[in-house]
Order: sequence, then C-alpha cells, then structure tokens
Amino acid sequence: MSKTYIYCRNSDINAFEKGSSIETQIKKSTLYANLKSLNVDEIVKEQCSGTIPFERREQGFELLKKVKQNDNIICSHLDRCGRNTLSLLQLIQKLKRKKVKLHFVDLNCEVTGSDAIGNVFLTMLSCFAQFHAEQTSQKMKSYRERMRSENKFAGGKMTFGYDKDENGFFVPVEKEQEVIRQMLFMRKQGKSYRTISDVISKSTRKKFPLSWTHKIIQREMSEQGVA
Repeated sequence: MSKTYIYCRNSDINAFEKGSSIETQIKKSTLYANLKSLNVDEIVKEQCSGTIPFERREQGFELLKKVKQNDNIICSHLDRCGRNTLSLLQLIQKLKRKKVKLHFVDLNCEVTGSDAIGNVFLTMLSCFAQFHAEQTSQKMKSYRERMRSENKFAGGKMTFGYDKDENGFFVPVEKEQEVIRQMLFMRKQGKSYRTISDVISKSTRKKFPLSWTHKIIQREMSEQGVA
C-alpha cells in the first residue's frame, strides 16, 4: 500500500522571508493532499540550508531510504527540496527510477512523471530557485556588512577580543585585548606569525592556530591603518 509524506524544510535565512515557516508549508501541503485525494501518513520536518543536497540532509536521507514504489512526497515549494539546479534534477531522476511521485504545491503538479511540458517548466523553475538562493545569499552578505559597519554583531562566531552588549554592539574584552596587544608588539619586533602563534598558545594555554593568529593581527593592523 502506497504512503504519502509531506516534506518541510526551514533554515536560519528563512527568518528574513515570509511564508516559508514549517507551519505554513504543512498547511499548504495538507490542502494539496486533500485536493489530490491523498491521505498523509507522515510529516517530515527539517532545519538546514537549502544548498545542502537532499540526500545529504539527515531527514532527507532517511526519507529516501523509506519511500517505495508508488509512494508520494509532497513539498510546498521547489526550493524546500533544493536550491541548486543540478542536485534538484538529480533528486528527481532518483525518485523517477524508484517510481516515487514528487509533488510541488507551488507547481500544482507531480514532477516525476513523463510529461514533457512539466519537465521543461521544472528545469526553468530550478534555475529560478538557484537564482533566488544567490539573491538571498547576497541579501545576507549585505546585512552582515551593514551590521559590521555599525559595529554590531552580525552572527556567527564572536570576534576574538570582543563581546556584545544587550543592544548587539561590540564591547572590548580586556583579557583578550591584552593578548592582541602582545601579538601586535611581537609582530612589530619582527617576529614571525608562527613564532607568535607558538608563544601565545603557550602563555594562554589555549591553541592559537597559525591561520587564526594571522587573521587577528591582520584585522587589528588594518583597523589601525597599518600596512
């Protein structure tokens, strides 16, 4: 007996988008299933980047192992399954070979059939999905650059030498600032980055990789206007 699965995905970036919440995806997919007279057996929810290939996602991998011939997978939007044209088309071909039906609510159809028009339309939309991902990435990059220009924390790992206050502004951490001053002093003495890395690692009893040491020193020298 065939089964029907609803697949939903979200990521941190979706906090900047409207209409892409897990709840919204479930509602749209459930309505589609009802219209197609499909009984939903399981809802699969996942939080990860859309750029990760479907089969490399934890829940995506498990779903691919689980589905069998004549099963249905319903996804609210094309980019919930993938934002890279090649990996998305590879997923569709894999499901075609398994004779599993993949539906996209925004297309209002099954895309793993043999309909030529549907395949052309899917290829076009796959390109748009990749373009959308690149636009979103650029939006995030611009956002982080603006936050940094305002001396605010833009997410990710905290910058060594600083913490953030309740308003998100960077504030110096004196203990770490002292380490930075020692680094800069040694560099002005002509010490190599390797030597500085080794000395700081021993004095702080914390591993300072060569690449990290170089990055910190270059950052501080750039902010001070030192070539």
